[in-house]
Amino acid sequence: MTSHSSQGQTADRVLIQVDTELGAKDLLNSRMAYVAVSSGAQDAQIFTNNASALGKVLSRDVSHAPAIEPEAIEQKIAPQSVPIEEIAQELEIGL
Repeated sequence: MTSHSSQGQTADRVLIQVDTELGAKDLLNSRMAYVAVSSGAQDAQIFTNNASALGKVLSRDVSHAPAIEPEAIEQKIAPQSVPIEEIAQELEIGL
């Protein structure tokens, strides 16, 4: 079972195989490590082909940068002051 398909499930014992020379290196990252290790209630063991490279491979951060910078969001939703008379005029309401 893969770590992603087992997400949310718990087992008493978890065996994790991490090939540091695997072609799909994008799948080996801190999230995968967290999901895999946290699934073991009593024991989690990691098996790898390269123990010295394991820490670097599993510490990769895969967080994405936001599409819009926070400053741009604040500028777009900044409150504007509009006199009530203008709103009433647009809605054709007499005050």
